[in-house]
Amino acid sequence: MTKWRVVVWPLAIFCFGYVALLLFWSFGDRPAGLPGLFVFRSATWGDGLLLPLLALCLRVLTLRLRAAGSTAVSRRGTVAVVALAGAVLGGAVVLSWFLDDHPGLNWTNPRPHYFNAAGKYHATFLVLACAVFAGLGADLVVHLRRAGTAAVRKALTSSWACVALACMAGYGYLGVLDGTRGEATAGSTVSLAVMGIAGVVVIAAVFLLQGGAGPAYVNTLVVALILTVFTVVFALAHPHMSALTYAALVSAVLSGLGLTATTESGSHVSAVEALGVCGLFGTTTVYVSTAHSDRLWMAVAAAFPATAGAVALRWLRANVTHMPRQSPVTWEYGMAAGISTCLLLSSMFAAWISERAGDEYITGGFILTVVGAVLGGVFFQYFKSDFTKLMQLEGDPTGRSAGQQASPAQSQAARRVWIRLASYSLAAFSGMLVLSISLAPSLGWRPGGVGLRWTLVFSSVGTAVLVAALIAKALATAARPHQDWARREAPARTDTPAWVCAVGGAVMSVVVGTGVAQEGVFNGLAAVQAVMIALFATEGILGNGLWLHVGKPTPASRSAVAAAALAVGVTTYWSLTGLIRPGGRGAHLGQSLSAWLCCAVLVFVLVVSTTSAVYVAGGRAYWTDYPPANNVMQDAFLLAVLWLTLGWLPQTVLTHIPASATERWAAVGTLLAGFMLTFCPPFLWTLENNDTHVCRQRLRRQAGEPPWPTFSDSSFTRITHLGERVSGLSASVTSHEHEEDGPEPDADVFLVRLSGHTAAQNSIALLLALVSLIGAVGMTAGFTGDSEQG
Repeated sequence: MTKWRVVVWPLAIFCFGYVALLLFWSFGDRPAGLPGLFVFRSATWGDGLLLPLLALCLRVLTLRLRAAGSTAVSRRGTVAVVALAGAVLGGAVVLSWFLDDHPGLNWTNPRPHYFNAAGKYHATFLVLACAVFAGLGADLVVHLRRAGTAAVRKALTSSWACVALACMAGYGYLGVLDGTRGEATAGSTVSLAVMGIAGVVVIAAVFLLQGGAGPAYVNTLVVALILTVFTVVFALAHPHMSALTYAALVSAVLSGLGLTATTESGSHVSAVEALGVCGLFGTTTVYVSTAHSDRLWMAVAAAFPATAGAVALRWLRANVTHMPRQSPVTWEYGMAAGISTCLLLSSMFAAWISERAGDEYITGGFILTVVGAVLGGVFFQYFKSDFTKLMQLEGDPTGRSAGQQASPAQSQAARRVWIRLASYSLAAFSGMLVLSISLAPSLGWRPGGVGLRWTLVFSSVGTAVLVAALIAKALATAARPHQDWARREAPARTDTPAWVCAVGGAVMSVVVGTGVAQEGVFNGLAAVQAVMIALFATEGILGNGLWLHVGKPTPASRSAVAAAALAVGVTTYWSLTGLIRPGGRGAHLGQSLSAWLCCAVLVFVLVVSTTSAVYVAGGRAYWTDYPPANNVMQDAFLLAVLWLTLGWLPQTVLTHIPASATERWAAVGTLLAGFMLTFCPPFLWTLENNDTHVCRQRLRRQAGEPPWPTFSDSSFTRITHLGERVSGLSASVTSHEHEEDGPEPDADVFLVRLSGHTAAQNSIALLLALVSLIGAVGMTAGFTGDSEQG
C-alpha cells in the first residue's frame, strides 16, 4: 500500500499534465503561426519529467520521516491552508494571462482574453498543480519540523533532497526561459513573481528548521546545482543532439558511476556522490558535443576538469563535511579516475570527429587504437588487483558469518566490484562504439535505414516477462538465501513452473522463428555463434539449477531446458541476422542495437526463470554460497557480454562495410581493433576468475578433489585441464542420474561438479571467440560467400 501511495501523485501529475497536453496537441486545434507545445520546455521537460519527479521525491521524503516516527497529528489543517494558498497563486497567474491585453500568444492562448480547449484545461491543471505541490511541500515541512535533528539531517542530505531541489531549480529556470522568450508582458511578470515567491518560501522553510543549517548541506546544494545545470543543458541541447551524443552521454554517466563505486573497505557507494559525478560528466559531454563540437581543444581537454570536479566532490564529502561512511580519495580512486578520463576523452573526441565526415581518418584511427590499448592493457590491471582481493576475501572461511553465509563485508565488496565491472564495461563499449561509428564513414561504412519488425520483438519480450510473472514464487524461492548454511532448507518440489517455462520457451521460439523464416537467407557464422550462446545458456541453467546441487531432472525440467535452449538459440541467430540486415540490407544502427538489447532482456529473463523453475523441480537445497537465481544472473551477464562483443559487433561491422569497400581488411580491422584491445584482457581475466570459484570453495570446504585448478596455475595450464574437468562433471552427473533421493553429496562431489561447470563455460567461451575470429576473417576475405549488403 505504501508503494502505491508513493507513486500515485507522480503518475497523476504526469498523466494529467504532459500526457493530456500531448493529446490536445496531437488531436486538437493547433493554430498556425503560433508557438506550439514543444517550444515551451517547461511544458515538455518540466511537466513530463521534472514535476512528476519532484512529486515522487516529496512523497518519499515525507513517508520516510513518517516511518521513522515523525508523525504530524494536526497536519491536515496546515496542509489544506497552504494548498489553498498555492491554488490562489496559480489562479493569479492564470488570471494575469487572461486579462493581459498584449499576452505572449501561443497554441493554447491564440488571442487576447481567450483560451481554447487546451488552454482552459491547462489553466485548470496549473491551478490544481500549484495546490498539490504546495500541499506536498507543506506536508514535508510539517514532518521535518516535528522530527529530530538527526532525522532532518538524514532527510536533507539524501539523494532525494538533491533531486527535489534540482527539479525545482530546473523547472524554475526553464519557466524563466519560456517567460522571457518575447517582450515582457503582465502575464510573464506575474509568473516570474510567483516562481520567485515559491523559491523564497522553500529556502526559508529549510533554514528555519531545527538542524536545517550546517556544513553537511553543502553537499546537497552542490549536487543539486550540478543536477540543475545538467537538466538545463540537456533540455536546451536536446533538439540538436544526435544518436552519437546520446551514446556518448551513456558512456559518460556509466563511467561516472564506476568511478563513484571505487571505495575502500568499510565505506559505501554514496547515491548523492553518484548523482553529482554522473551529472558532472553528463553535463560536460552534452555541452562539449553540441555547443563546442567545432573546437578540438575543448573536446580533448574538457574530460580533465570534469574528472577533477569528481575528485573535488569526493574530497569535499570526506575531508570537509565528513559524511558518514564516505570513502576518501585513495590511490585506487586515482586509477579509476584515469579510466573515467580516458572514457570521457574518447566519447567527446568521437562527437567532435563525427562533424568532420571522416577528414581526420589517421587521427581517429590512432585514437581508436590507443584508447583500446590503454583501457585493455593498463587500467584494467587495476580490476585484476581488485578481483584478487575479492577472491581472497571470499575464500577466507574465518570471514564467514553465522551459518556459513557471506558476511556483510564480503557482500559489500562483491557489490562494489560488480557495480564497477558492469559500469566500466558498458561505458567502454558505448564509448568505443561512438568513436568507431564516428570514424566509420572514412572506412566505407554504409549507414543502414531499413526498419525492423518490432511487433515480433516486443511480442517475444512480453512472453518472457509473462513467464517470469507466472512463476514469481519459484523465482523468489531460487533467490532466497539460506538462514543457516549447515541446515539448508530444500525447496518445495513442484513441476508447474517448469511446464510454464517449457510452454513459454516454445512460444518464444515460434514467434522469433517467424522472423527468422521471413529472412530466407542462411548465415553459417551466425548459426555457429547462436549454437555456442545457446550451449552457454543451457549449461548455466543446468549447472545452477540442478547439477551443482545434485538435483534430479524431471520430464518437466528437461522440457523447460530444451525449450529455453531452442528459444535462446533462435533469438541469438535472429539478433545476428534479421535484426542487423533485414531483407539483406543494413538496418539503422540505433534500431539494431535497441533490438539486440530487447533480445538480451528476453534471454536474461528466460534463463533466470528457467533456472529457478528447474531448481524447485529438482527439490534439492543449493550448495553454492549464493542462491541459484543470483548465480545464473552473473552467468547471464557474461553471456550478454560474449554475445555483444563476439557476435553482434563483428556481424554489424561486416554488414555495414560491404565487400566493395576499399581495403576492406584494413577497414574492418581498424574498427574491431579498439574493441578487441579493450575487451580481450578483461575477457581472459574473467575466464581465470571463473576458475577461482573452485579454488576458493576448495579452500573453504577443505576438499581434496579435484586437484586442479589452483591459484598458481597459468592460463595455459588451466586450458589443458578443461577437457578432464568437463569429463569429471559428465561422469558425476551420469553416476547420480538414476539414484534415488538420499543424503546430500560430500564436498568432493560438489567441487568436481563446480570445476566441470566453470570448465564447460570457459570452453564454450573460448570456442566462441575462436569461431568468431575465424569466421570474421573468412567473411572479410569473401571465403564464405558473403554477399554485398546495401
